[in-house]
Amino acid sequence: MDDTKSPSRRKSRRGGRKRSGRGGQPQSKGRQPQGKRPPKGKGATDAGRAVPKGQLPSGFIYGVNPVSVALDLQRLKVLFFDKSRVSERLQHIHAQAQLAGVEIRPLQRQGWSRILPAELHQGIAGLLYDAPNSYLEEIVHDVGEDSCIVVLDRVQDPQNLGAVLRAAAAAGVDAVVLPKAGGCPVTAAVHRASAGMSLKVRIVEDENLARAIEFLKDHDYWVVGCDAAEGEDATLFEFPHKRVLVFGNEAEGMRRLVRESCDYAVKIPMAEGVESLNISVATGIVLYLARADLARAEHESEIEKANGESESGNDGDAEAPGEPSAE
Repeated sequence: MDDTKSPSRRKSRRGGRKRSGRGGQPQSKGRQPQGKRPPKGKGATDAGRAVPKGQLPSGFIYGVNPVSVALDLQRLKVLFFDKSRVSERLQHIHAQAQLAGVEIRPLQRQGWSRILPAELHQGIAGLLYDAPNSYLEEIVHDVGEDSCIVVLDRVQDPQNLGAVLRAAAAAGVDAVVLPKAGGCPVTAAVHRASAGMSLKVRIVEDENLARAIEFLKDHDYWVVGCDAAEGEDATLFEFPHKRVLVFGNEAEGMRRLVRESCDYAVKIPMAEGVESLNISVATGIVLYLARADLARAEHESEIEKANGESESGNDGDAEAPGEPSAE
């Protein structure tokens, strides 16, 4: 990273000035929303017929937390329920689904129930209504001055992706951008690993991550790549208000073009003998380092403003000594 440009760019990040060379109105590079996804397949299967694990119904979720979140978000289309389970929470979900008019079917009669261990589905599963597609073109117009977008470059493991989406939801990110190909899709396993929080995050699938990053730059975002091998110390870095945080593949990190698209690179300092962290852990750390840095800066600004107003008030009193009392 070129250190010679860092001081001036750092100064502009909180000063509200446009970055040099990108003045004027942000221009789109002509990226258009992609076409609609193909129609979803039928969720039900013939009773008694086993289904291969890779052919679970489209829009399928399982587990208490994902089903509960889907119900709260009015995304639950069908509820699969095991009546033999004795659980107050399951009974509550069942009652809420009935009140909401959700179709309820016996879980045991579904063919896929044979391939999911009971400890995974916990006696409950469901089918989702299709969510509307999310596009960066819409998101950049919905955000405020403090905005965070996460870009994941080819994360492969569904447990990792689910944990990252859960951290993103907790940190209040505006969107998570995934590649349309080469990474893990958002599956039932991802929903389960995220405890259903993946349903609360706006997810954008893009064919070209490097181009998506350039589009966000054109809309005044600063791009910070997370690189375990090199970069500034993330605990000392001054994070921008409008920020894109980029995380790479579990084994290989970011691809070259994605890495070169970043304005900055940061790394999490490690104790001697520790090479790296799991991507979901690293994502959570960096997300909250950014939040803490911005909250601290805002707090310091408020203190300076209050001190300035106090000094101004004291100066005014000193200019009028002996002024008659209001009494």
